[in-house]
Amino acid sequence: MAVLASGIAPHHITVFLLSVGVMLGLARFLGEAARRMGQPAVLGELLAGIILGPTVLGAVAPEAWAWLFPELVDPARDVYDFSYVALEMLVTLSAVLLLLVAGLEVDLSSAFRQGRATILVSLTGMIIPFGIGFVLAWFLPGPLGLGPELDRLPFALFVGIALAITALPVIARILMDLNMAKSDFGALIMSSAMINDLVGWIGFAVVLAMVHTGTSEGHGLGLTIALTLVFVATTLTAGRWLIHRAFPWLQANLAWPGGVLAFVFVLAMVCAAFTEWLGIHSIFGAFIVGVAVGDSPRLTRRAKDTIHDFVSNIFAPLFFASIGLRLHFTEAFDPPLVAIVLAVAILGKVLGSYTGARLARLGPRRSWAIGFGMVGRGAMEIILGQLAYNHGLIGEELLVALIVMALVTSMLTGPMMQWLLKGKRPRRLGEVLTHETFIPALRATDPRNAIAELAAAAAAAAPGVDARELAREAWRRERITPTGLANGIAVPYGHHAGVRTPLVVLGLSHAGIDFDAPDRRPAHLVCLLVTEMHDFEAQLELLEMVAHAFATPEARAAVRSAGSLTQLKAALTTTALADDEHAPEATGGCPE
Repeated sequence: MAVLASGIAPHHITVFLLSVGVMLGLARFLGEAARRMGQPAVLGELLAGIILGPTVLGAVAPEAWAWLFPELVDPARDVYDFSYVALEMLVTLSAVLLLLVAGLEVDLSSAFRQGRATILVSLTGMIIPFGIGFVLAWFLPGPLGLGPELDRLPFALFVGIALAITALPVIARILMDLNMAKSDFGALIMSSAMINDLVGWIGFAVVLAMVHTGTSEGHGLGLTIALTLVFVATTLTAGRWLIHRAFPWLQANLAWPGGVLAFVFVLAMVCAAFTEWLGIHSIFGAFIVGVAVGDSPRLTRRAKDTIHDFVSNIFAPLFFASIGLRLHFTEAFDPPLVAIVLAVAILGKVLGSYTGARLARLGPRRSWAIGFGMVGRGAMEIILGQLAYNHGLIGEELLVALIVMALVTSMLTGPMMQWLLKGKRPRRLGEVLTHETFIPALRATDPRNAIAELAAAAAAAAPGVDARELAREAWRRERITPTGLANGIAVPYGHHAGVRTPLVVLGLSHAGIDFDAPDRRPAHLVCLLVTEMHDFEAQLELLEMVAHAFATPEARAAVRSAGSLTQLKAALTTTALADDEHAPEATGGCPE
C-alpha cells in the first residue's frame, strides 16, 4: 500500500480527525439509542457506518462522502490518501483491542473445572455446525460467494468456523439480564462458549495461514501453523505463569490502574505484532494474551471492567461503524444467501449444543435452552466476517449475510431461553425462610467460613443434609465462579443428594464479606441456595426469588436492619410491590 509522496499535509490531519469524530459521535449516539430500545449497541454502531458509507451518504451526497472518507488518490499507481491509511490503522487497532477484551472474558480454569457437561456441549456445539457449514461451502461454493482466485478448502473451513463460533460477551450479557449468570445453568453455557471461542479463533488463524501461504509475507503453511501452536502453548502455560507472578509486583510498585493497564496493553501489542508477522493477523495474538491475562485471579474484576469500558466506548464503535464505510449494504444484500446462512447457523448450533446437553444427561427442556443459549453470535461474528472480507476469503454478499445472522441470533437468544425455562411464578422469599434458615448476624468474615455457617443452618433445617459435604461443594463452586452480585448481595450455591425441597438460607453480615462482586462492594445479604443434584430449574427459581426480594434499595436496607424472622418477613412483605417493579436491579451492575 502506497501513501502520498508529498507526505502529511494539514488537510490530511483535518480530514482524519473530522472523520474519526463523526464516526465515533454517530456510532455512540445510535449505539445508546439501540440499547435504550433493548437491542445490542452494535446494531446502532453498524447503522452509523451504513449511514456514513456508500449506502446512504455516498448515494445522497457522493462528493461529501468522498471528501470525508477518501480512499484512492491515483488508482493507476495504487496511491492512497493518508487520512484513509490512518483511519485503516485505527480500525485495525480497534479490532486488536476488541479481541483483547474478548480474551479477558475467557476463564479457562473455570471452563475446564465445569466437567463433562461443558466438554460435551462445547464439542458437539462446534462439530455439528462446523460440519454442516463445511459441507455446504464445499459443495455449493458458488452460491456462497467463492471467488475464482481462492481455493475451496480455506473457504469451506472459514464458513464452518463462522457457523460454529459463539460470542461470549453477548452470551454473558444476556445471562446477566435474565438473572442466570451466577447459576450452574449459566456457568455451563459460559464455559462452553469460552471453549468454542478459543478453538474457533485458533481455527481461523490456521485458515489465514493457508491463505497467506505462497505470498511474500508468508512463511510456509507448515512453519506458520507450527509457530502458531508453539505461540499458543507457550503463552497459555509459561506465559500465563509469568503474568500471574508479575501482577503482585506491578500492583505494589506501579500506579493503579495505570501500571496494570499499560502492562496488559503492551503485552497485547507485542504479541499482536508477532502474529501479524506470522501471517495470521494481529487480532489473534491479542486474543491469546487476553486469555492468558484474564485467567489470572490477580487481575481484579475492576481492572477488567476498566479495560472493557475503555475499549467498548471508544474503539468498538469505531470498528463497527467502519464496516459500513466501504460496503454497500443494499447492493450486497442477497435474500436467499441471508436465509441460508441464518437457517444453518441457528439449526446447526442449537442441534449441536442440544445433543451435547442430552449426552450429559440433562433434561430435554434444559437441553433446548442450552442450545439457544449458545446460538448468539453478536460482535465476534461480525469481527470474524470483516477480517475474512479484508483478507479476500469472502465477498460482500456473504459478509452482509454474516452480519445479519449475528444480529438476529443475538436478539433471538434471550427470548427463547426465557420461554423455554419459564415456569410457575416463584414463591416469595419470606414464604420459604424459617427460624433455622435465617441468621440475623453472621459470625464469619470471609466467604469460605460464611458458606460453612450457612451450610450448618441448612443441615439443621433439612436432616438429610450433611453440613460439611454441602459446604465443601458450595465452596468448590464458589472458586469456579464467584457469586457476588451488585448492591451488596451474594448467592453461593450448593447441591446435595439429601435435599428434598429446595432451600434458601439467608445470613446478614453487618461488616460485609468480599464475594468478588462486580461493583467491588462487600456482601451484606448472603443467600445460600441448596437444591438436589443438577436441579437447574429449582436453582433458577431461587435466584429469581432473591432478585425479587432484594430488588430496590429500600428492600435491601429494610432486610439488613431485621433482627428477627418476624421483622424480616415484615420487611419483605412491605417492599414486595417495589420489588416487582424494579427486580432487574438486584442482579445488575456488570458492564456490557
